[in-house]
Amino acid sequence: MRIKNWAGCILFGVLIFACSPLLAANSQINWTSYESGMEKIADENKKGFIHFYTDWCTYCKLMDRKTFSDDSVIAFLNENFVPIRVDAEAQRDVARKYGVSSFPTNGFIAEDQSEIGKRPGFIPPDLFLKMLEYIDSESFKTMSFKEFMDQ
Repeated sequence: MRIKNWAGCILFGVLIFACSPLLAANSQINWTSYESGMEKIADENKKGFIHFYTDWCTYCKLMDRKTFSDDSVIAFLNENFVPIRVDAEAQRDVARKYGVSSFPTNGFIAEDQSEIGKRPGFIPPDLFLKMLEYIDSESFKTMSFKEFMDQ
């Protein structure tokens, strides 16, 4: 009887070990490059989220630590958007195209690759999740963000 229990424990341990990369893969944002992200927006007919950052930006790092590590943000962003991350110093042409001059700047792109809007600065996780819901639900077409938050 004890041999069966040990065998079950070993099997359980092997399964947990084998599945851990799958679980870890869902615990972070599936960032893509600008070029790949724009292709995915068109191919998957999804909206895009574009995050402009620099390596020296304190608020960019804060967003990484606080907002982009929040499980609800990660799940919603990965499920409903194509997340694009742009190093604004390495890709100055892309930053210029979107009129980005402060960091971080967070923007949303429609399925047709037109710009929906952008917001500079650090965004805490709870507010960022509401912004994602506002854009994903297409409420931006019929109401202001304030109206969306007040309902």
